[in-house]
Amino acid sequence: MVSKKCSIFISLLFLLFSLVSFSSFSQQDTLFYRITFTDKAFSSFDVNNPSEFLSQRAIARRSKFNIAITSQDLPISQFYLDSILSFSSVEWKNQSKWFNSVIITCRDTNDINLIAAMSFVESSVQTKINVSHRSLKFDELRTEEKEVVNVNIHYPYGITYNQNHLHKIDYLHDMEFKGQGIHIAVIDAGFENANSLIGLEHLFNENRILSTKDFVTHDGDVYLDHFHGAAVLSVIAGKIEGQFFGTAPKASFHLLRSEDADAEYILEEDYWVSAAEYADSAGADIINTSLGYTTFDDSTTNHSYSELDGNTTIIARASNIAVTKGMFLCTSAGNLGDSNWGHISTPADADDVLTVGAIDSLGIRGSFSSYGLSADGDIKPNVMSVGHNCYLIAPWDGTIIRGNGTSFSSPMMAGMVACLWQALPDVNNEQLKQLIEESSHQYSNPDSLMGYGIPDFYAAYTKESGVTFLRSTNLKVHSIYPNPKTKDEELNLLLSSHISQEITLSLIDAMGRIVHSFPFQLEEGKNFVNITQWKSLSSGAYRVQLKDAKEDLIYLPLIIH
Repeated sequence: MVSKKCSIFISLLFLLFSLVSFSSFSQQDTLFYRITFTDKAFSSFDVNNPSEFLSQRAIARRSKFNIAITSQDLPISQFYLDSILSFSSVEWKNQSKWFNSVIITCRDTNDINLIAAMSFVESSVQTKINVSHRSLKFDELRTEEKEVVNVNIHYPYGITYNQNHLHKIDYLHDMEFKGQGIHIAVIDAGFENANSLIGLEHLFNENRILSTKDFVTHDGDVYLDHFHGAAVLSVIAGKIEGQFFGTAPKASFHLLRSEDADAEYILEEDYWVSAAEYADSAGADIINTSLGYTTFDDSTTNHSYSELDGNTTIIARASNIAVTKGMFLCTSAGNLGDSNWGHISTPADADDVLTVGAIDSLGIRGSFSSYGLSADGDIKPNVMSVGHNCYLIAPWDGTIIRGNGTSFSSPMMAGMVACLWQALPDVNNEQLKQLIEESSHQYSNPDSLMGYGIPDFYAAYTKESGVTFLRSTNLKVHSIYPNPKTKDEELNLLLSSHISQEITLSLIDAMGRIVHSFPFQLEEGKNFVNITQWKSLSSGAYRVQLKDAKEDLIYLPLIIH
């Protein structure tokens, strides 16, 4: 039997051991936390002076569409932030004004407990633990043998004609709606080599990369991170003369990194929130997100399907907030259609985003494309675009390749949205989304695989504007060059036709004699014709005769010297 004195001694010894043990283990590996504040007190900012925290373009967007500037737009309290960062074990990583929170790392459990007890702290949630990284998770980009792309019948689209024409976006391009003046934020995993690709050089030469920002490591150089974002950007803005044409090659861009491609943590949703807030403040019109989340390296943070109700995950909630700020959000549905999960990921579930599934250029759904509905029964995906055998520019060498994934169907859509919004500047983001859905081929009978279906952007434009763009059924000549030409130069013609038809081209000399004549096939749209046969001709004045399927004749003067 243990005496009372001995019992007290053992209790004191146990208490002392406990204190020593707690002290010994209070220092730990660096962990990530989301600290949410109760309010925005002590702020030096005021909603009546928004220019201190929003760009003029962001203010103009709100003004144009009657969107109020509220306390949600105010930066977090600097006093609260400084109080958190006063702990030596704490480092700042990101912050969110929309959720009034800061992401920190902390090396000491004592400190995090003290922070959680502060009167202005509403909650403290751990968002990342140290576990081994999984292998690289992007597998959508699948290279094939390099395709030799010759000058072809669908100028300037080349090999990208079918994926553009499926949505009739080439009709808007013909009306010079190519995204001019529209700002697109691409939130992705990095943009490796984007600044050195020939197919994207026009963006840099014309100063249409408006900003870049890294929300993962804050190292300031998104061009050294993962290549996925560069591939995504090429689908929207890529341009290789006569061979490749993105959906909005004249738009302007913010390139934002929120994704750590070597791992998967729920923390990355917080990084995305910070990126979306930056895009809003910078004045972006459209956000493209070719990212999605369901499971993580820390399996305790995995999302259940019931959470994908459009309003539960932090990234879905932030997506909906972004829409309330007047921006248009395009989001990949996900590539889990063939998996046991099958469903969309988040933020594809967000109520107000345009979620995009993947089809090929014939309109056939890719089996990998995640399906809906969302957990609360909303139509998801909303629409479909080309993400199966989608042509894009390889970030490693600038060649034209094909990729599979909703990572590419979403930017296809984002670029087309940019062109339509340029054409219809007075509609708001919600009206624009409705127009796109209503123009889709199964709008009256949506399903969980393809949602409302494949949008027709020409139909959406004509419905809202009342303007019908009629292409002449007759042959049209845009240019003939060089003219005059030397004897040894090749001759080039840029022609367009409303229908597929055979054309006969003849060269007639000054005496009215046909020197050369041959037929060739034109397809609907623009056609680039390169003539190599007319070399070593005598100097003089000639006429080029074009005869279309209706036997109408067009004559063009040509001087050879």
